[in-house]
Amino acid sequence: MAEPILFFFEFSSPYAYIAANLIEPVAERHGREVRWLPVSLFHVWRAIGVTRDNLPRQKVDYMRRDWVRFAELEGVPIATPRTWPLDAKLARLMFYRLAATDEALARRFALAVYHRYWGEGEDVTETSHLAGICEGLRVRPAELDAALVDGAAKARLLAAGELAVGHGMFGAPWFVVDGETFFGADRVVHIDRWLSRHRK
Repeated sequence: MAEPILFFFEFSSPYAYIAANLIEPVAERHGREVRWLPVSLFHVWRAIGVTRDNLPRQKVDYMRRDWVRFAELEGVPIATPRTWPLDAKLARLMFYRLAATDEALARRFALAVYHRYWGEGEDVTETSHLAGICEGLRVRPAELDAALVDGAAKARLLAAGELAVGHGMFGAPWFVVDGETFFGADRVVHIDRWLSRHRK
């Protein structure tokens, strides 16, 4: 059986948000599963010696226009969040708490968090911000508080970050396909082509 596509993503990344809306149809077309792995890009950067201070102002200005244009071209709703970047620690921990028993539910949660933050421009850092998402997925909002102290969820988050660094991650989204790495939402089409040429 073919290995799943590893999809490392950061909730604060607009490009990972776009990729999250594109990767599943490509994977399905090639009979692949996608293993969703949220990470803290800040911690990945710290592990490889990069800081946000290294980003040129011109690049940030370009990105702010580019992600809007990219999302519009892909038909993905986009809004400008009130706060960017942000630390989506709660969302990451909640994802891994859900994934421990239901990976499909965890993916739906991730997409809902992405929609709230990047599709609607609303905050996703506090339990009050995510309670409605949980209710919509028929998950008790109290699970959010439990996620904050869930040692197993934290361990899975840390392990995902280490795995990401081990696969050379330096930005989000980051994909690993049969040992081949792809960076960026614009590489989803390349993944499609790569899998067409290297069918297993």
